[in-house]
Amino acid sequence: MADVAVIGTGVMGSAVARACVGAGLSVAAWNRTPERGVALAPQGVDWCATVDEAVRSSPVVVLALLNYAISRQVLEPAGPGLAGRIVVQTASGVPDQVEPLATWVADAGGRYLEAAILNYPQTVGTEQCFTVYAGPAEWYGEISPLTRALGGTALYLGEDAPYAKAYHSVSAAFYYGIVNTLLECSALATSLGVPLDDFARSVPLYQPGLQHTIDVGVELMGRGDYRYEQAPLTTHIDILRNLSAVAEESGVAGSFLPVLRDRVQRALDDGFRREHVAVLHQQFRATPARRTEGRGEPTRLTP
Repeated sequence: MADVAVIGTGVMGSAVARACVGAGLSVAAWNRTPERGVALAPQGVDWCATVDEAVRSSPVVVLALLNYAISRQVLEPAGPGLAGRIVVQTASGVPDQVEPLATWVADAGGRYLEAAILNYPQTVGTEQCFTVYAGPAEWYGEISPLTRALGGTALYLGEDAPYAKAYHSVSAAFYYGIVNTLLECSALATSLGVPLDDFARSVPLYQPGLQHTIDVGVELMGRGDYRYEQAPLTTHIDILRNLSAVAEESGVAGSFLPVLRDRVQRALDDGFRREHVAVLHQQFRATPARRTEGRGEPTRLTP
């Protein structure tokens, strides 16, 4: 019997299979297009002709498929074979999709763990890999050979399986926010005649300041106290006005800068002047906040 079965051997699934083999685990695999799976055979992966064969070949089944609908569709023929096995789901999706699949796996006698690989396939099996998991702690403990094989940092988030997907959603949204910023700033750099290599070399220099902004912002958001003398909102508005004008004059389409400028202006209009930029997070909430003041008390926002 194999130590791990990988269902889906696309780029990520293949990386998982290779990392497990590299860590000394025996691996079985199945893919809807056999060519991809067969290509792994010379690397020590046992190819299975059917998904049922793959599922029954190992006590730990890793789903490395595109989404939850495909995962359910692929597993249907192997339903009875899931009994007693741990299913580790890594597909892309949203928190509400976790429970239906977890329930279906449980009804088939399987044990479900939600997981996410928060990095590119080439990091799997290296110190740069970052994975998160949620579900019963006992089951998570049973897959320790897998988590070690994937390398890097494995973060257990607790018993609530959907929470892993919520965590992943927030992390992925942050990543795509950075991607959007990269693309827009690259367009701006090109318009202003700044070589992209020069722009790229400057980015690491900002990382300490960015991390400081994150650390301070998270602390202030947690406290609901946003007063901050180092760089209050009044210091941001003129900079954002200038940057918005430069972006417009440079022909950058759909810039985020005017949006952020308007958010800062709205906060200023609401009376927030000496607060940290983190106060803007309240504008993203479904329930708007209001400013409250007490004599000698920190400025706080209440929903």
